[in-house]
Amino acid sequence: MSLHVDHVFVCVEDPDLAERLLSDVGIQFGRRGVHHGQGTANACAFFDNAYLELLWRHNDDELQSEVVRPVSLWERVRWRDTGACPFGVAVRPGNAELPVESWSYQAPFLPVGADIPVVTPQFSCREPLLFLSLVSQAPVTLPLESRPPLEHCGQNRTLTNVTVYGPEETPRSPGLDYFCQQKLLTLKPADEPHLELVWDREVSGKRWDFRLTVPLVVRY
Repeated sequence: MSLHVDHVFVCVEDPDLAERLLSDVGIQFGRRGVHHGQGTANACAFFDNAYLELLWRHNDDELQSEVVRPVSLWERVRWRDTGACPFGVAVRPGNAELPVESWSYQAPFLPVGADIPVVTPQFSCREPLLFLSLVSQAPVTLPLESRPPLEHCGQNRTLTNVTVYGPEETPRSPGLDYFCQQKLLTLKPADEPHLELVWDREVSGKRWDFRLTVPLVVRY
């Protein structure tokens, strides 16, 4: 079955500081934008096979709108106060038919008639937000004229592992269990939530820990 992580997001409180800290160690951000109608904005760092998205609150009224509330972004961007999980994982399913249910999120920033299939149950803010990217492709396969910068610390990188740390929640939703079984992500218990990304199977043995500001650790 051809399932791949398309991107991961981490909610940040101070986007300028978060981007500066990651940029200072050689992580290159290639695109920034606003999700009009959803109430969030982002900055993205692209790897050969996936990308990292820093996500933050941009418009509180939009974040609390009826259409956005089921994905719990209002709770996720304020995770320190709400206890919500501040992470999301998007999966490229290819032609696979997944044995899990999803629901249609009519994201306001998408063209009319387009939607995002979300696997995480509605209003389940304590789990990572799991959803499908049906039309995305690996960044390295994009045409050169539209390809974002892919070098970090001087070379291309591949995302090889995603681990979400946080308080254990039971029972897990069937979709979360399934994605874990497919090794698209790993869950590990921790008092404080953070996301750990591994590049290139951690061959260099190096590590960055941004948790004083961003709930993120990168190993490479």
